[in-house]
Amino acid sequence: MFVDGSPSTDSRRLPPAIADYRIVRGLGAGSHGLCYLAIPPDRLGLGVEHVALKVFSNPCGEDAFHRGARELRTFAAVDSVYLVKLYEAALHDLFMYSMVYFAGGSMATPAMPLPRDHALAVLECAARGAHDMHEAGLVHGDIKPANVMIAGANSGGPAGDNPPGALSGLGLARVITAATAVSGIGSSATLEFADPDTLVGQTPSRATDLWALGATIHRALTGEGLYGELPDMQPLVAIRTVQSTKPKLSESLSPAERDLISECLAPHSDRFRTAAELADRLGSLRTAQR
Repeated sequence: MFVDGSPSTDSRRLPPAIADYRIVRGLGAGSHGLCYLAIPPDRLGLGVEHVALKVFSNPCGEDAFHRGARELRTFAAVDSVYLVKLYEAALHDLFMYSMVYFAGGSMATPAMPLPRDHALAVLECAARGAHDMHEAGLVHGDIKPANVMIAGANSGGPAGDNPPGALSGLGLARVITAATAVSGIGSSATLEFADPDTLVGQTPSRATDLWALGATIHRALTGEGLYGELPDMQPLVAIRTVQSTKPKLSESLSPAERDLISECLAPHSDRFRTAAELADRLGSLRTAQR
């Protein structure tokens, strides 16, 4: 149970605890919930000082909890250093799960300015995480800058045991809420990262995740959206914009960056064959930055 009722990241209203996690501070609000920095309970035996705790906003029934927990177990079973490690899922009025805390924040809200080669390294890790999911038969379905996590200062290179980034945020909202397609997308601004084909019934796939990676790379490197700035709380307007407007790449990109992103956004048959190919190209761009 939430100790004080409604969850909040406002320091004046933070609950002292959620279930048996002690809350330290808020980490921000996402499309479907709130994230907290928390001290994990001793029963988990994690040996870490802090974890990130994601708490979904909408009430969740027992059936929906089991669906969400099953999705998380499937995600956690993928053997990849490029995917955020999950600890547990629980139902305490609201659906919640704990995971590794990334001190660097996310590509949406980095804790510090990132040199371009560092940003490319983190994005490369996200692409490798997506590839590992795909090879395990999974589609992420919610790739965006807020789900590309940045490790702390002691991280290694993208190919090391302690990579500088990881992919998080499996799109659980689709399985733990009964929302309609429009209301279930959360912030309509996140439509920027959705392959437009999925808005007309295309099944999520490697190819649609590659689109999302391209849009994420564009936003992370330029601070600009492919469609300008979509209205945050007007989903129907945002959907019409995405369906009727051709994505526009920023003039601030280098020719090599433009080519890479364009290949992510191309018709399905012309995109990268795998996210690993995209990761390799990002690695080449990063090397060229030095």
